[in-house]
Amino acid sequence: MLCINFVPAEDSAAAAVALRNSSLAMQLCLNQVTIVFNLETMFLYSVHIVVPSATKFKVWSYQNILHFSKNRYKQMNNQAPSNFHDVGGDYIDLTATDSEEEWQRGSGETFGSVVKDRNRSIIPSNFRTWEPITEKKIASDGCYPRNLKWKKRSKLLYDEIVNLGPDILCLQEVQATHLNTFFSKFENIGYHGVFKQKTGNKFDGCAIYFKKSLFDMVDCLNVEFLQPQVPILNRDNIGLMVKLVPRSSPNCPFIVATTHLLYNPKRTDVRLAQIQVFLAEIDRFAYDNNSKESGHLPIILTGDLNSTPDSAVIQLLDNGRVSTSTFHDNSDWQKIGVTNKCQHLSVHLKRGTGQNVADCNTVKLYNSDYSLTVSSKDYDEESSQEEYSKLFNSNVLEHQLPLTSVYKKIKSDGQLEATTFQDFWITVDYIYFSRHRHLNLLERLRLPTAAECQALGRLPNDVYGSDHLALGAVFELKPFKCSL
Repeated sequence: MLCINFVPAEDSAAAAVALRNSSLAMQLCLNQVTIVFNLETMFLYSVHIVVPSATKFKVWSYQNILHFSKNRYKQMNNQAPSNFHDVGGDYIDLTATDSEEEWQRGSGETFGSVVKDRNRSIIPSNFRTWEPITEKKIASDGCYPRNLKWKKRSKLLYDEIVNLGPDILCLQEVQATHLNTFFSKFENIGYHGVFKQKTGNKFDGCAIYFKKSLFDMVDCLNVEFLQPQVPILNRDNIGLMVKLVPRSSPNCPFIVATTHLLYNPKRTDVRLAQIQVFLAEIDRFAYDNNSKESGHLPIILTGDLNSTPDSAVIQLLDNGRVSTSTFHDNSDWQKIGVTNKCQHLSVHLKRGTGQNVADCNTVKLYNSDYSLTVSSKDYDEESSQEEYSKLFNSNVLEHQLPLTSVYKKIKSDGQLEATTFQDFWITVDYIYFSRHRHLNLLERLRLPTAAECQALGRLPNDVYGSDHLALGAVFELKPFKCSL
């Protein structure tokens, strides 16, 4: 789940000091945060935004909207820090010169309480809302049956979200049948949401909610990873992204994207193919060709990628390239026009001419929500020419987006961070942001190590309605002008 909180400020530096002095370590800013969930695992991300001369925002990623009580923390071993922010830990001030400064919470707060004066944050979240969880899962996960009931979990989740008060909420694995019950509550408290259901009659999907009082949605795009012309793209996973503008700064659009990739641990090849398509769509959707300085808008990418830090998917995101020689994908990617650069060939060819390449009719991807995409004779001839064949099906996959992970994934002492339990505690949930001159990462919410997570037991439980931990970060969005 991703939650974004946006707040205008007269002075960003003063705002930062005020936040640091207001026991912010507990939870993200509350008044202007948007949250996105993954209904399967309840992962939450939170982004805090402040828009003055610069906009600051917190990004919180929460895979299951989990919060620890003070008593619960006492049960953790000596390795557990005493001042966790929610399930993760304290905010780390990345602007500190010599060492990482922890953003401490006030001593009077209890774990799980909310500081009411916070106005800025983004929270990505992934949480399971489905009810059909089998006895086999109960036994394997070690969860009590009562904690898997949606009636109980939904209350924990809703209370968590309301307490966080996100400006932007990103959700994965949202059950469609809950839109008119559970999620309609967010409409009643000032949020507007968009939802994309998985293909193939699956009952869940991804959603993004944002506060109508703070943002206007300029555009929205959903992505279907099921592409009939490409055999490896045969799964029903989807992605969703929105282009938002702060109402207080309407010339500063930015992109929020969320996705939930295939789970099957043995199919890294499928996840690589899915992220290749998703990055191509982000590249197209985020590109601004109308202003004096053309280029990509600020991007925040969140989601349950079902990929560990050493996987090919994360190597691609972290390093901008990865070898695919071991995956033996014989699919003909020219049929959908997505190159090894994670770009649409049509976009690549037209971008330099100043043409509008954001329209879905300029690409060859299939999408059941749109009319049949353009497959013109001219474009087919272009994509089949010998000079372009080298852009498809090589042994190296690359992307052109300047993405950076909010988290290091490995602590300075070598211990691994963790966001969920899958046979063992691992990281599969991420927040990435573009190294944009107008978007800076200021702080992040500390994640626990895998060793620290052992004291938690299986999730969800009597306290936490989700089975993923929260991620969070504070960004600064500097003013810039863009012609939308």
